[in-house]
Amino acid sequence: MQIDLKNSHQGYFLPMSISVDIMFMSGVEDGRLVSLSSENGDGISGDAGWAVRFGRKEDNDIWLRYDSFASRYHARLYFRGQRWWLEDCDSKNGTFLELDDDDEARVSGSIPIELGQLFRVGRTWFRIQDGIAE
Repeated sequence: MQIDLKNSHQGYFLPMSISVDIMFMSGVEDGRLVSLSSENGDGISGDAGWAVRFGRKEDNDIWLRYDSFASRYHARLYFRGQRWWLEDCDSKNGTFLELDDDDEARVSGSIPIELGQLFRVGRTWFRIQDGIAE
């Protein structure tokens, strides 16, 4: 199954402060919690809103140094229009979102993602533990 909701997140405002806690749910770093905040200079701000980048290169916000299935710049998690979005950045091995029935869907374009929902970048599973926009 593929999900593609391109352009369904038009019209947004960017809050003054955005933060997110992301938990590694598999792999060598299983259980590691990463806390990122726009106030601390984490992530990047742009047309798509405030974004956190995932990938194998060390200049990503979430550096997947132990995942050979991750692309150098694999995926982005961003806050826009009062919600979180997950976007695959044309990665080789895909970005996946866990569905309710223990199945997964490959991400094409940008899709909305809820707090607590699992997603996979390369071979590594993650969960958004918390996200705040003020």
